[in-house]
Amino acid sequence: MSAVVVNGRTLREGSGPTVVLLHPLGAGADFWTAAAAELDGLGVYAVDLPGHGGCPVPEDPYDTADVATALATHLRGLGHENVHVVGLSLGGLIALELAVHDPGLVASLVVAAAVPTYPQDWREKWRARAAEVVGSGMAPFVEPTLQLWLTPEALAADGPEVSYVRRALAGTDPRGYALACLALATADVTPRLGEITAPTLLIDGQLDAPLFHDGAARLAEAITGSRRAVVAGARHASALEFAEPFARLVGDWARVGHVEGSRS
Repeated sequence: MSAVVVNGRTLREGSGPTVVLLHPLGAGADFWTAAAAELDGLGVYAVDLPGHGGCPVPEDPYDTADVATALATHLRGLGHENVHVVGLSLGGLIALELAVHDPGLVASLVVAAAVPTYPQDWREKWRARAAEVVGSGMAPFVEPTLQLWLTPEALAADGPEVSYVRRALAGTDPRGYALACLALATADVTPRLGEITAPTLLIDGQLDAPLFHDGAARLAEAITGSRRAVVAGARHASALEFAEPFARLVGDWARVGHVEGSRS
């Protein structure tokens, strides 16, 4: 099996704690550009996950635990320690895996729009999508992604968020996307959630799909002391369309470990 690697880049230098950002499926480190601009005083490092952004496509299938292992190696190789890890959707699952795999690396955790594992019907959907994208390319997945990620108002405005999603998906290697879909189909961090000791904030988009609200509830129940917060008006990609309120939650959590939200 070929090695799974990640890479990334610094989006913002800062004298405060370092925040590591993990993007959703079909995006890249630049998904976080707007949110990073709001994180005053913090160091911000955004990751390209395997087969996304500037990261090479692995030769062989991998799972989310493989990515967490590669991510820990990458971050420690850069000298990062005690980082505040933020992940959305696919990135949220990787963040959970990282907190289990290398707890000493993770000072705190922010998980947005993620589930610890997908139900069987979604596992089948991910496998079907992996097969379809290899045959048909990325074009069939642009509109469904826009509908899930962004509000009707953003879609009607056809602004920079819409342009970003179109550009990111068009630039994603279909095989890299397919391998990530297969990793989502097998992901299951549920049995180890009780091992997570990092202070954890769970962020919901108010208008996200029920699957992800259910996922946040399951995570809140399993991770001791976790807190929940909601980005009002947001769908799945809260950090993209609602960068300022999302970044405010992240910044408060990284700086002082407290936000206004409900405790599990």
